[in-house]
Amino acid sequence: LEQYHFNNIAQKYFYIAKDKRNPLFDVTFDGVHIMNGDIVSSKPKVIIDLLDENKYFALDDTSLVEVYLKNMNDNTEKRIYFSQNTSNGTIVFIPGTSQNNKAEIQWSPVFTQDGMYQLRIKGRDKSGNESGLIDYVISFEIVTKSTISHIINYPNPFSTATKFIFTLTGNEIPTDLRIQIFTIS
Repeated sequence: LEQYHFNNIAQKYFYIAKDKRNPLFDVTFDGVHIMNGDIVSSKPKVIIDLLDENKYFALDDTSLVEVYLKNMNDNTEKRIYFSQNTSNGTIVFIPGTSQNNKAEIQWSPVFTQDGMYQLRIKGRDKSGNESGLIDYVISFEIVTKSTISHIINYPNPFSTATKFIFTLTGNEIPTDLRIQIFTIS
């Protein structure tokens, strides 16, 4: 029926680029980004988000994230495994989806011993890209005794107004707290 068949075939060469972008971590303690050495609650809610831009390989596998806790008092590091009830509190993995490729780890540890701790997190995406050249590491301090410390007012000296900054520690926030000023000096 057709005289020429050469126009029935088309060739298009294309290249599929490899996923080279690493996933990103975002870690908060009770909704706050802490700095190294900060004091945190003995019952914090730690949220670890692993975000990847690749929408075709969802972050839906617990093997993509490793969480380690190191007690600096005795220098022991333990891996925190994804199970509902562990000796280090509850840890839950919420997988990413193709619409929002963000895996979320919700960890609610209970610390009974005062001291310095170190949280170390390793992560990768499904293409094998590590979250960074080095692991995410943050150190924090636990104080279980209810105290008020680091009371500072600024500006000092002042003429009309000053602000007070202080640190509360312990398992529960006090329901009634008062700062009394007895003299102007």
